[in-house]
Amino acid sequence: MIKLLNAGFTRLRKNRVFLILTIFSIGFALFAIYAQYNQMVKYGYNIDILSLILNYPTIAGIVIAVFTSLFLGVEYSDGVIRNKISIGHKRENIYLSNLIIVVVTNLFFYILFIITITAIGVPLFGWITISISELLLKLFVAFMIIVSYSSIFTFIAMLCSNKALTSIITTLLAFGLMMMGIFCLEIINSPEYIQSATLEDGETQIEKIPNPRYPSDSEKKMYQTLLDINPAGQAFQTVQGSENLKILPLYSLGILIIFTGLGLVLFRKKELK
Repeated sequence: MIKLLNAGFTRLRKNRVFLILTIFSIGFALFAIYAQYNQMVKYGYNIDILSLILNYPTIAGIVIAVFTSLFLGVEYSDGVIRNKISIGHKRENIYLSNLIIVVVTNLFFYILFIITITAIGVPLFGWITISISELLLKLFVAFMIIVSYSSIFTFIAMLCSNKALTSIITTLLAFGLMMMGIFCLEIINSPEYIQSATLEDGETQIEKIPNPRYPSDSEKKMYQTLLDINPAGQAFQTVQGSENLKILPLYSLGILIIFTGLGLVLFRKKELK
């Protein structure tokens, strides 16, 4: 395992995708600071630096999908995995070492983002106002979101031998999870009553009527569960604030265990060309 990790991290230092995403992490942080600073100057808004820090997990799925598909996809296209097995490395160690590399690398991207936001944002917007315990909880949730995303996309990349197909599947899945999270949030946050305008005697009357799309209690629970399971839904809840924050890491841990366990079983049986 140690040799596999050393080889993987050595290859990582020379990887163009790693370099590009490192630059992207810093650039995205600078763009977020610039955009919020303009809002503060023009409209006098108070900027919450924590919301900037927590914005990264909302797009992390796309970043992780790109990195995982391209970095691990090369292992199949260049015959690296077959060579590792031929020299005696166990398939379980190959899978787990790649998962660790994906997790560590994407946590590195996020930590780099946080450092950039903190170094430049704090002098501009002020320090974080919430308690240390709440801050650590939200950061832990954000880190676990990245871990869960990494386990899902590693699972796909290790079982799909075609790099192009892996890129398509992981990217579409990342966008799909985001759209699903937004949809569930809209349903859960839909108002019980909506305003309706009617014209009576030449005057417009505004009245409140029941919202036909307002979910029942059972529907709310279902959509909330889908939101909690979905890494993108967890990210949106972390930014907006949620009573479920303490249980979200358990869902992420469940995703990690399920996809890693299933991936190990299927990769052990996979035929390599």
